[in-house]
This record gives sequence, C-alpha cells and structure tokens, in this order.
Amino acid sequence: MINKVSDDFYHITLPMPFRLRHVHVYVLADGENLALFDTGFNVGGSYEILEKDLGSIGRSIKSIRDIYITHVHIDHCGMAGLIKEKSGATIHLSAAADDSNQNYSRTDLLTAKVKSFYRTHGFTEKEVDDLIELFSGMRNIIAVFKGDDRLQPNEIKKFGKWQFEAIFTPGHSNGHTCYYFPREGFLLSGDTILPHITPNLSPDLFDEQFRPLSSFLTSIKKVEKLAVNKIYPGHGDVLTDVKTRVRELQDHHAGRTQLILNCLGTEPKTTREVSREIFGNDLPDFDKFLALNETYVHLLELKRQNEIREEQKGNNLVYIIRSRRDDDCLVSKII
Repeated sequence: MINKVSDDFYHITLPMPFRLRHVHVYVLADGENLALFDTGFNVGGSYEILEKDLGSIGRSIKSIRDIYITHVHIDHCGMAGLIKEKSGATIHLSAAADDSNQNYSRTDLLTAKVKSFYRTHGFTEKEVDDLIELFSGMRNIIAVFKGDDRLQPNEIKKFGKWQFEAIFTPGHSNGHTCYYFPREGFLLSGDTILPHITPNLSPDLFDEQFRPLSSFLTSIKKVEKLAVNKIYPGHGDVLTDVKTRVRELQDHHAGRTQLILNCLGTEPKTTREVSREIFGNDLPDFDKFLALNETYVHLLELKRQNEIREEQKGNNLVYIIRSRRDDDCLVSKII
C-alpha cells in the first residue's frame, strides 16, 4: 500500500513473513525520477506490490535512480539487487554495511562462524543445524548486490529539491544508517528507533570489536540531539515524541541488563541458559536465535565493564558475577 506523506514523498508498506508481518520503504520523487529508501523483502509478491504502487503515482521500478540502504538485514535490502538490475539505480550504504553484506554472502565461512559461535554459547547441535538451514534459506532469497557508493559519516546528499544527511547509527546492526532531513525536520530511522518494540541487538560474527549495546545507546542519543519532529521507521507507526521513545529504549536496556545480572549467581551459565531464563524455551527457532543474541550483547557489555567474568567450561563459554575476591586479584595485578 502506498501513502502520500507530502508532495513528492511517499511511504509504501510491503509484506514480510516474520512476526512483524510488514516493512516500510520510502520514496522521494523528482519529476519522473525516484529515490528509494530500503527495498523490502524479496518474497511474497513484494516486487509486484512495489511495481503496482509506483505505477499508481505514474512511475515504475525503472524510474528509480538511487537506492539508499539503512542496513543489510534481509527485510530492508532483500530486493536491492533485483531493483538495480531492472533500473540501473545507484546503491548507497555505509562501508560497514557493505562489508557486512559481502561477508554474509560467503556461505562456507558464514556457516563455520555460525557453528563456532552458537555452539560455544550453548546451542545444541540440532539448534545449530536448524539455524544454518534458516540462514541458508534467507541468503537464497536475497537478490545479490554490491554497493556503488560508500557513504561517509554525516555526508550530505541531494536528490532534486531534497537534501539529507547520512547519520551513522550502529547498534541494531553494524553499519546502520539513518537519513536526516533537517529542513523538513524528519528522520528515516530504519530499525534504530521503532515505536512499539525494541530493535533486536546482535553480534557481528565478522567483527569481534563491534559492541552492539554501547553502540546502540550512543546512536539513540545522537538521534535525540537532532532537530526531528517526526521519525519514519522501518516498522510500525510514525513517531513524534522522540525524547520519550529514546528514554524508553534506554530504560529497557538498563532493565534488561539488571535482569541478566539477577540471573547470574554463583554457578556459571552459558548464554543459552541465561536466555532461557529470561525469554523461556518454548520459542520458534528464529526467536531462540534472537533471544540468544540479545542476551549475549548484554553479557558482552557487562564483561567489558568488569561486572561479570567469562570462563571456558568444556566447549562452552560461561558467565558468572565477579566476586570481591576477583576484584582484589584484579587490583593486585594492576598494582
């Protein structure tokens, strides 16, 4: 379904098979030419819906001159390669997002990393196999693409009368970018700020230095400082009270961190064991994956803050709250 937001600015909702059931993409018009922000999922007739919606405003897929990607999750970039093939559009995204897209296309290496990471953090062999099958299915429906233009932080872009800024907001994914329109006072937020759910945070299996939680909290503070009256998200309704939503997200993650600390006691636990205590075990495969990821990124931050200790136990990494004795040993080593 296409909706006219203002002159030459449109919002299109496309289907997706996951729990949210939909994803939003946005369109700027300059005469006959279009700029598309995210592409939607390459499944379930999405391409035909996009084609029909653009036809209703007198344009077509071939009218698309530029594709701006917020991040390279399948529901946001899944049709980028297909649309580029049909239209010759230039694909713009951050360097980190472009690198992630290429890395996650390396099937053999990705499979090895998935096996290693999720086994280490407590998934059973069956859960790992199910996850690899899920990943393979997702990769098979992405229309392969490479970026043409690697955006720079705070780079200003122009499209006809429109001028906007690439705001780097890593957290939900490595390389996430929001697009800020200062004159109009709105932000295309991708999945950085959503109205009714908290964006899932996941590790980057190809970048061990990436800190999803601390990056996300820094990114939403950055958004809060922008002169934004409206946020147009990747899922859900338009947001107008940005400061309140940022506080809600901050409070959520503070509460989640405390909940994880409460789950850890004197007995070491794997990430999977902690995630089961918080989210339960009766989850679909994809939700088990999201739950473990969300738990891990909080454990990662707690470890870096010296609140907890990470140990090797057999083939698994386990976590335990640091004791006073641990702190005394740490101080003695420093001295």
